[in-house]
Amino acid sequence: MALKAGTVASFSGSLAEAMDIAMKQEWQAVKGMALPSQGEEDRRLLFAAIAQGIFDYLKANEDQLMNNITLDNGGGGGSSQNYDVTQLELNL
Repeated sequence: MALKAGTVASFSGSLAEAMDIAMKQEWQAVKGMALPSQGEEDRRLLFAAIAQGIFDYLKANEDQLMNNITLDNGGGGGSSQNYDVTQLELNL
């Protein structure tokens, strides 16, 4: 499954929805009451815009995210191999 930033029209299963869920949980934990439904449309718009901005930024800077990877056989024997990552392409 590809990652999904989300829009107001396509909110389900997206980073924007995850932000909305986290906001509701954190509000409940800090304030001791449910997040009011007033302003929900504006929150969704805000979270969708933030998520889209994050995806755009990561895509524009994908080669900066990882420059080295170490592979290990996982069995404890042998040695790890380090490889330079010369190109990284995110499927966003």
